[in-house]
Amino acid sequence: MTTTSVRGGPRRPARPPRRVYVIRRLVVLGVPLALLALLVVWLAGRGGDAPADARPSSTTSARPTPSPSPTAPRADDELTAVEEAALAAGVSVCAGDLVRVTIKATAETFADKNPSFSIKVTNTGEEACLLDAGDGNRRLVIRSGGDTVFSTSHCRPAEPEGKPLLLGPGMASKETYTWRRVRSAQGCEQGLSAPGAGTYTATLEVAGVEASPTTFTLG
Repeated sequence: MTTTSVRGGPRRPARPPRRVYVIRRLVVLGVPLALLALLVVWLAGRGGDAPADARPSSTTSARPTPSPSPTAPRADDELTAVEEAALAAGVSVCAGDLVRVTIKATAETFADKNPSFSIKVTNTGEEACLLDAGDGNRRLVIRSGGDTVFSTSHCRPAEPEGKPLLLGPGMASKETYTWRRVRSAQGCEQGLSAPGAGTYTATLEVAGVEASPTTFTLG
């Protein structure tokens, strides 16, 4: 009888399918990656819990706001002499619309004497006020037709003297001005010809308020 011999030795285990092999490799690689991700998350959480003084701060510091320096007084804020006098007297400066100025020749004809004029400044307001009627704040002009014969502003000093008038309600200041019958010119030119006989007019302005002209005759 013929016998068939079988090879001895242990059998090799069957090779697992390829799908099982791929799953094992993914598991081996996935575990370290997952641990690394958890570590990153944990470290990030630790950084968020860091104390406030450990956090980086901006190196830019706020500049201190400079305190405003006092503003120097402007020239137009300075008080004039009449404003200072009014302040000292406890009254206001006379408003132009509450002042009436008049001038009138004391005669119709001046033959042998110098012409003179009666001047009156009246406070028409209901309260006392102060007015500067000095040469720097008034101007008397004498004309003959279109010829300006004389003006008090022609020879006015550089710093004319003031003449403060304290006027009560309805009060008036009166004075007489005498013209020496001489001609004047801008710059106070001397040696001008004397005015001749004829008809003249005199006008007056005080503190910006003009009076109606008065007419007279030189003989």
